[in-house]
Amino acid sequence: MNIGLIYNQISWEEKAIIEEAKKQGIEIHPYDSRKMLLKIQDGEEFSEIDLFLQRCLSYTKGLYSTTILESQGFRVINSAECQEICGNKLKTSVALNRFGISTPTTYVTFSFESALKALEELGYPAILKPLIGSWGRLVAILKDEQSAKAILESREVLGSFLHKVYYLQEFINSGRDIRVFVVGESAVAAMYRYLIPGDWRSNATIGAKADPCEITPEMEDLALKAAAATKGEIVGVDFFEKEDQLLVNEVNHAPGFRHIVLATGVNIAEKIVEYLKTCG
Repeated sequence: MNIGLIYNQISWEEKAIIEEAKKQGIEIHPYDSRKMLLKIQDGEEFSEIDLFLQRCLSYTKGLYSTTILESQGFRVINSAECQEICGNKLKTSVALNRFGISTPTTYVTFSFESALKALEELGYPAILKPLIGSWGRLVAILKDEQSAKAILESREVLGSFLHKVYYLQEFINSGRDIRVFVVGESAVAAMYRYLIPGDWRSNATIGAKADPCEITPEMEDLALKAAAATKGEIVGVDFFEKEDQLLVNEVNHAPGFRHIVLATGVNIAEKIVEYLKTCG
């Protein structure tokens, strides 16, 4: 079996997948998306590839390379449909809502004035997120009306047109969130991520402490539903805890897994390769 691995940066995760594939007798063909020459009319240069694993950290490089490869008849995990949904927070929220999955209260507005009205409904503090982005970048906490006006004004003047679509969400301060890693039809590992000291974010990639989390039946059920809602096969599902309720916050279509492996000891690269073998 020959698997094409598309990336724009070889990280710990890609190295782990390549090493695990070697152990299982699978040939991995790495493709740097920045160097790929994708001819839309045919994909003859990839004729030996049985399946592609999309691991681009870049949303646009991943989405568009997948779109072209799928048009040529190749199977790519995750699909372009999944990437398009998960890579856009608005589309993710809509997809989860359609499946009846509980999420944080969220407003979307298209003007400075409407954003302020939405914030009156949400209350302060609230969270402003870019539609497209990861690792907590450009996410802002709006502590009060004064800070909201200052941050919104900066997006009005300096932001791209996407930054002027205001995705506003209630602030849930439980001190931690939960990442559940889904491979196929299984929730294979989960971790708690705690707020970074002096910060209000809990992204492991920017320094949040991680501990293992027991996967409850409710958690697994919700994670698998979230993956189905976003058309995901290998995804990271992020939860908030609000009182006694689990809320799905986001679904990541190219999830890192180094921190969850370190926290839990689960060999996620092995789970991924085993799943890919069933898909060829």
